Amino acid sequence: MTRKTINVAFTSDDWRGVALSNFSLSPFELDGVPLASVEGFIQGIKFPPGHPARERAFASAAWEAKECGKGADKRHAYWGEARIEFGSDEHHRLVERALRARFAQNEGLRRLLASTRGLEILHQTGEGPEPERTSLPAALFCRILSDIREASAPPADLAERIVEQTTDALIYADRAGRIARWNQAACRLFGFSRDEALGASLDIIIPEHLRAAHWAGYDAALASGRTKLAGRPTLTRGVHKDGRKLYVEMTFALVKDESGAAIGSVAMARDVTERVERERAARKAQAQGS
Repeated sequence: MTRKTINVAFTSDDWRGVALSNFSLSPFELDGVPLASVEGFIQGIKFPPGHPARERAFASAAWEAKECGKGADKRHAYWGEARIEFGSDEHHRLVERALRARFAQNEGLRRLLASTRGLEILHQTGEGPEPERTSLPAALFCRILSDIREASAPPADLAERIVEQTTDALIYADRAGRIARWNQAACRLFGFSRDEALGASLDIIIPEHLRAAHWAGYDAALASGRTKLAGRPTLTRGVHKDGRKLYVEMTFALVKDESGAAIGSVAMARDVTERVERERAARKAQAQGS
């Protein structure tokens, strides 16, 4: 299946790609300096403060701004008191700051960028191969725009992405201890798919000999509205779907409704089996050697 894309460039056949491009007139400020466009900024910083081409570029957009950059030696970029190697990571970070400032200061642009959600962002200008040293590599430009777009996602959508993409297992259970939230990391850690876990008791991941103590603490926390560990991580045992026992580092918190009543518990977990067994082996070796 062909992936849907949008070309963010002044030559784009999608008006949104043109408007979102660095060429477009889109005033913003960076460190108190007014700028007409990102392209004008890119071209202007090729010249040291006081140079007439710098000031012309800062007040320009599109091809007029690009024309201002002609004649620059492309050895350095200048901003504030800094003289930065052209094409370096520091130079790229400076241009990224300008790009992010442009979107942060323009709600209309953020909404326009959000409207491209689901499309892969490309930057194809038709000007031939990209130079080895450039103010803003195309891949970096696309990555920055994608990052800005995702960060501006509706809160519910963003929260869902965070839950699913965090590397720690996230497990939420209701007052009865039934699993109601089980992210991808939990699938990887414990081996149960989301369909297998949702609606099941937390017992599926608790070793049998620890269940009585777990439920006593669980019920007490829900009744009192506070956890014994107060958010501090604890080392405990878990059980994988295949029966393997795991060492798991977990943090727990109560989830409360608008009235402050506890409605369930959320846990974050990570597998530390390898670390614990390595430390145990080291202690054993040390004891045998002493």
